[in-house]
Amino acid sequence: MMHASRFILALLLSSIATSALAQTKLKLSAIQPGTEIVQLITNGDFQQQGSLVGTNHPNPTGWNRVGEIFADAGTNMVAANGGVVARADVTTAAGVSQFSRSVTLEPATAYIFSAYLWNFGNAANHVTTVVDLSDAPNEPQITLTYSEADADKGYFAYRSFNTSDTGTNVTVRAFYDAFTGTGTATNYFPVAAQWDNLAITKGANFVAPLASNAPPSATLVPLRINRAGTNVMLAWVATNNNLVAQTTSNISATMHWSEVTNSIATTNNTNSLTLTPAGAQKFYRLSRAVDPSTMNRKLLMGYQGWFACPADGSLPNRWVHWFRNNNPVATNATVDFWPDISELESDELFTTGMTLPNGSPAKVYSAFKQKTVVRHFQWMRDHQLDGVFLQRFVSELSDPAFFALRNQVTTNVQAGAEKCGRVFAIMYDVSGQPTNTLVSVLTNDWLYLVNTMRVTNSARYLRHNGKPVVAIWGFGFSGRNDTPAQATAAINFFKSAGCTVMGGVPTYWRTLSNDAQTNTAWAAVFRSFDVISPWSVGRYGDNAGADIFAANLIAPDLADATSNGRDYLPVIFPGFSWKNLNNGPLNQIPRNAGAFYWRQAYNAVANGCTMIYGAMFDEVDEGTAMFKLAPTTAQLPAQGTFVPLNIDGTNLPPDWYLRLANEAGRMLRGEIPVQPTPPIAP
Repeated sequence: MMHASRFILALLLSSIATSALAQTKLKLSAIQPGTEIVQLITNGDFQQQGSLVGTNHPNPTGWNRVGEIFADAGTNMVAANGGVVARADVTTAAGVSQFSRSVTLEPATAYIFSAYLWNFGNAANHVTTVVDLSDAPNEPQITLTYSEADADKGYFAYRSFNTSDTGTNVTVRAFYDAFTGTGTATNYFPVAAQWDNLAITKGANFVAPLASNAPPSATLVPLRINRAGTNVMLAWVATNNNLVAQTTSNISATMHWSEVTNSIATTNNTNSLTLTPAGAQKFYRLSRAVDPSTMNRKLLMGYQGWFACPADGSLPNRWVHWFRNNNPVATNATVDFWPDISELESDELFTTGMTLPNGSPAKVYSAFKQKTVVRHFQWMRDHQLDGVFLQRFVSELSDPAFFALRNQVTTNVQAGAEKCGRVFAIMYDVSGQPTNTLVSVLTNDWLYLVNTMRVTNSARYLRHNGKPVVAIWGFGFSGRNDTPAQATAAINFFKSAGCTVMGGVPTYWRTLSNDAQTNTAWAAVFRSFDVISPWSVGRYGDNAGADIFAANLIAPDLADATSNGRDYLPVIFPGFSWKNLNNGPLNQIPRNAGAFYWRQAYNAVANGCTMIYGAMFDEVDEGTAMFKLAPTTAQLPAQGTFVPLNIDGTNLPPDWYLRLANEAGRMLRGEIPVQPTPPIAP
């Protein structure tokens, strides 16, 4: 295995290793083969088999041969073998069979020598399977005998050494000796021994493989790069991680990785794709692409995407959701948090009428710019976040300028999801839409998105239970004039169109009280959604309130939804502030450095929820934004009143809430323990 360019999580083995003479041996059945991080010696995996002679390959590239040994398919192989091992037969009863090759190492350096080994003998008929450095001083010889449990099923074995002892020019050997009887058990004849994945790895870089019972999503998967004629082949063990290959032209703090779109072939549980050399340096890694086929075990955020600016190219051509009166000064600001713009480039930024404390202009972004929206998805990818529900405001769709803006943002979100391996789905917000046209506008717009923009044709469009997901937020809230009949008509339309329909419903949907309309017909409507997602933002303001909410609403809501065959999607949020938008208290619901957010995530998972909705990725108007935010007053406009991330007394990095969301997603997927306090610190 080559060094993995990217891995998801490393879990080191501690309890299944057995040692003998300083060598550590791990049964292949007790590990996840291929999850180790090692540096193969040249052709240490024998994939370059050399020429075919008869029915075998006796001369793998770079190896010298003695006896009856071949680079071919073997017995009891695993996926990490790539269909080829070094296999020693005993039809000629050769006393020794061996492959060897020279390797040059760095002086005075600690290394780990490792290999896969098999032994197919029994007490009467056997050999000893060996890898070593050809009797170099203090060499790290590794042996496997027939008497070791499951020797025929294979072991991963390793041992340390230092070139201060062995020297820098060594000869690696894979051989058998101690030939006894026929050399192998009758049921395996003529195969006596096997080897594969011979590696010499610097001690500081070596990572042992994962245990067989480690969570699948924690699997560490090395990426191999091999020549394939004049082309290059990337290959990795097929896992259920839904991994994709990504590439970048340089390694730097601001590097941007793009998904490699070449088709992936899967053979013998190995994924591979072929690249044509471009003549320029490229780096590759594996990253988890989000499975678009289900909402289960996902933390999905809302994406407003409603910010626009003058001269951004959009038809509104004005300040949208940043300022009132199209005048970008502090008294017109409608946001309480300020985006961190340190990574954005000049063509993504728009100058306001305010300044930062250092005198430079305060700038913001526009969601009309695809470059910026894709950047947001890169942040999601970099923090292993699943994706978003893109908000589509029904009341805007009759305005041609905003219809065009919304369509461009949809295109941008789709591009970001496709480039970064995330998922997206449409969420309609029916707030403010006249009820006499509500259903027709909803249904006509969906037909436009599907038939003209073809959003559901995207491989990154979210599906659940085999159908594309569409969400409708806002039916049945108190103070609104929509009716159960209208909601039913809309839900039935989307179901007949082959969709899984999610409902953003009132907090008290189950009891038809408080924020829910009281007409009893709503009870059946709410339960007709395939996924029920009650709104909770602002319904509590601290950990104690979140605990009470979980006990009194989440637990019985989940039970009700489950009993009716529905999925349940609770909403969590980091805090709340809308002083500039609505003249409410500044920092009205404190974030407490993420403790409040984490408590809600914990409550949802602890109560058995299998999916979570995060409000919101980019909502700075009401202070629920999770994306990168200005950390201190130094990054905030000097004019006006805004909330820095450190307002609660803890210095936080701009991406702190993305980091917390990553950990919450891991907890939801079972990758880390369910715990009431955050597992990370700033």
